[in-house]
Amino acid sequence: MLQNFRFIIILYTCLFPLTVFAINEKKLTVVNLIESSEDTLKILHQNSDIKNFQKYMSKSRAILIFPEVYEGGFIFGAKGGNGILLIKKGEKFTGPFFYSLGGLSIGLQAGAKSGRVVMTVMTNRGLKSILKERVKLGVDVDAVVVKGGVGYSAESTPRLADVYSFSNNDGLFIGTSIEGSYLQPRNDLNEVVHKKKLSPDDIIRYQTFNKEIDDLTKIISRITKDVKE
Repeated sequence: MLQNFRFIIILYTCLFPLTVFAINEKKLTVVNLIESSEDTLKILHQNSDIKNFQKYMSKSRAILIFPEVYEGGFIFGAKGGNGILLIKKGEKFTGPFFYSLGGLSIGLQAGAKSGRVVMTVMTNRGLKSILKERVKLGVDVDAVVVKGGVGYSAESTPRLADVYSFSNNDGLFIGTSIEGSYLQPRNDLNEVVHKKKLSPDDIIRYQTFNKEIDDLTKIISRITKDVKE
């Protein structure tokens, strides 16, 4: 019994520094995601090639920000990145809630590219779908790319969608489309910020306005303040 106890103590002593390191690394990831999300909003807003960004932002039910989405491959491609979700509550936003974006694509594509992506969630249906444990864009929720100021589906038919996607790198999604990409929560990062695991119901009912996103919400206010109804 004593030997077993000693083994447990030794094992805990060895693993404890790794646990602390993992937690600190996730805290750093959270800070970097929030700060780079601020830059992403500024960059897309200042990009004159992206039309009606302000309008979609002001009408949105929630906003997903992915500061760095990678896509690459040759025949079989893959894309992915981490981001944050902000949910509008009146004139304010709750969050941040952390998500990952990923997916596979098939087709001729050479090299790798990265871009910044903002998705505006326009409907309650879209928000509820996104809050599921894992959602596939274009399947579980209607999502389209905004190019030239108009949302287009894979069939290039203008229509109202649940989610609109903006990117400072058109090639990141145009051609392969965002359809088939999936969203899922980063529960580990959510737990770092909110000190507990969050269910979809927890997120939708969340009423705390965290200071961590004060600068983000100020940027959103500046972007949308002059939008006409």
